[in-house]
Amino acid sequence: MGAFRRKHSTVEFIIVRKSKIKRSLAQAALDQSSIEEAPVVIIVCANENRSSQGYGVRGKDLYCIQDTAAAIQNLLLFAYSIGLGTCWVGAFREDETREILKIPSGIRPVAMIPVGYVAETPSPRKRRPINLVVHYETF
Repeated sequence: MGAFRRKHSTVEFIIVRKSKIKRSLAQAALDQSSIEEAPVVIIVCANENRSSQGYGVRGKDLYCIQDTAAAIQNLLLFAYSIGLGTCWVGAFREDETREILKIPSGIRPVAMIPVGYVAETPSPRKRRPINLVVHYETF
């Protein structure tokens, strides 16, 4: 199998530390207080313009979202490995977030990641049994 590599990253990061901006983002995120309380919030964005240049509609609608999801997962794992707490926040008003952060057209905010030291350690979430998730040969 030949190597396949994209020419340019389709992921953009906005680092927010200012209280006023975090407060506005928390409101845009349906009043999720962890966004305002965290010392740093990372907004992960998909660059739809760049992704569509090489891959058309599929790049704009799918590949750049996949790229952001992979970047977010790596960010979460790295933060955990150095003792930081994070949360993947996907519930937010996109247009309001775009306005707060002055995000240009063609760049789509996908997630807000508050980062800091954890105040509490939540219990692990229940997972579906693997035999209900994994399928062999066909669905």
